[in-house]
Parts: sequence; C-alpha cells; structure tokens
Amino acid sequence: MAYNLPSSIIAWITDFLTCRKQRVKLTQDCYSDWGKIPSGVPQGTKLGPWLFVILINDLSTTGSCNIWKYVDDTTISEMIPKGQGSDLQGVVDDLSRQVAMNGFQLNEDKCKELHISFSRSSFEFDAIVVNNKELKCVQKVKLLGVTLSDDLKWNAHIVEIVKKVNKRLYFLRQLKRAQVKSKELITFYLTCIRPVTEYACALFHYSLPQYLSVELERCQKRALRIVFPERSYKQALSETGMIPLHDRRSNISSKLFSKALVQDHKLHMLLPPRNASSVTLRKKRVFNLPMAHTDRFRNSFIIKHSGMYYNALRAAFVRPLRTGFLIFIFHYLYYL
Repeated sequence: MAYNLPSSIIAWITDFLTCRKQRVKLTQDCYSDWGKIPSGVPQGTKLGPWLFVILINDLSTTGSCNIWKYVDDTTISEMIPKGQGSDLQGVVDDLSRQVAMNGFQLNEDKCKELHISFSRSSFEFDAIVVNNKELKCVQKVKLLGVTLSDDLKWNAHIVEIVKKVNKRLYFLRQLKRAQVKSKELITFYLTCIRPVTEYACALFHYSLPQYLSVELERCQKRALRIVFPERSYKQALSETGMIPLHDRRSNISSKLFSKALVQDHKLHMLLPPRNASSVTLRKKRVFNLPMAHTDRFRNSFIIKHSGMYYNALRAAFVRPLRTGFLIFIFHYLYYL
C-alpha cells in the first residue's frame, strides 16, 4: 500500500529506527552489554503508534472470510454453510505470509479458535495450524474486553464483570473505613466502578435474562450500601440523583442507536433497509425488519432498536393526535 510520503520523511524515519542499541541496568553500577534492536519502536514516542498502524494496515484476507483489526488484535471470521468445508486454514496461512513479509509473526499461544453453531447435527473441522502448532478450540474468548461464548449467552461476561466490580468494591470499603466523605465515595464509584458494568452494554442489554440483570443491579446496591449503610436502595438513589443500572443501560443503548441513524456513523451500514413503500398506513414501519425466528436475534441491538424506533415515532405522533381529537370532541359538546 502506497502512502506517497516524501523521500525526506522516509529517510528521517529510517535513520530514527536503525542502528539502535539497548542495555539493562541491574544495580547501581552494573549494566548488561549493549545489544542491537532488530525491530520495534522506542516506547513513549508519538511516532510509534503511526508506524504500527502502517505496519498492519495492509493486512487483508481473501475469499468469504472477514477480518477486523484493532491495534494488535486481529480477528478473522468465516460463515460456513451447512455441509460445506472451511477455507479458514488457507486464509490463516496467507495472513502468516503477509506478516512475515512485514518482519513480524503471529503469536500462536495467544490465538484461539471459537466455533459458534446451533445446528442439531455436529460437524468436525480440522484444527487451525499457526506456526506448526494447532490452535486451541475454546468455549469462550475475550475480544476487546467482551467475553463471547460459543452459545452467544452472556453468563460468562456478567461473571467477569461481577468479579471485577467486587475487586474495586474492596477499595471503596477501605475508603469508607478511612472516613472519606460520602460525596467523594460516590465520585469514586461513578468513575471507577460503574463504568465497568456499562462497558459495551448496548451489545448485551436487551439480551440479558432477568436474573443476570438483577445480578448487575446488585453491584450498585452493594456499593450504595457501603456508602449509605442506613438507607435503602431507593433512598440512596434519590439522595445521589442516580438511577438504576437497567435504566442507564437503556439510555446508553438508545443514544448509540440514535447516533447510528446518521449516515456517516460506522454502525449505519448494519441497519435494516428502510421501508420504501409509498402507501400510507396507520402502522407503517420505518425499517423492513427481517423475520426473527429466535429471541437471540430478536433481542440483538440493531433489530431490537429498529422495532423500538418505530414504536417511539408512533407514540410521539399518535398520542398528540388522540389528545387533540378528544379536545375537539369536548369543545364540540361544550358549545352544543
């Protein structure tokens, strides 16, 4: 991939990266021998992230596989029709050749394979091989902080959230024992604990069963019980001006979907096609929603909010019309 950089800039970057050495300081007057640095960029430089992006930006896949790159995390997915084979091994081999040409290699110990299938008949696929080592097929994997399971349920992800929240609640208790003011304790909770429960919540909010939603709500209840031990949960919410986590997740999801309605948004391409019918109907939908055969698909972020967007518009336009109609009838009877 050509970036059309001036030759002087390329020469400056080359001079900056070549002939660099490093050593390790063991004690006050004890150093290791100098060693050459064959690759990498000095840490802390503003040039480092840009060079890394250039390094991985030309990585691509062929065929029906999709690739997602986020810094040093690369994810490849393939949808395999029933009864057909997988082409993923060839794609991985091609990706390994590309990274070798750029002077680095895949870390096979950190690469995992996840199968997602709801077919009644099981299919066995050959293990993916990277650097002559078979990848481990796992039942769950963490992708950018979100734990994905092979059954697409959110139990494992909620368990990870609760564990992380409990660790941070320990510091909230220590601050309470140190007689820190309630206002500062609430600030600590809002900045260090509550964001853990809301990370990527739009992805799973409407897919959570009731018991998992209650489990997340208990995290906030425990935090407020530490800050206000003599008050109930409702009283603590009223005093702090906070709302339940369920309502906050609903608001965050709605705001994200509103942003996705803008054509320039990255999620806009995932929206269902708009209803292009010119027929005026009382219940005309904004989007042509696909047929949902499972609750898993029906409660997904895009499909759920696409249906709710229609209901919201209907509530906004129909209710004022009904109110105006009743006022008109009232005035008509009054003047009679």
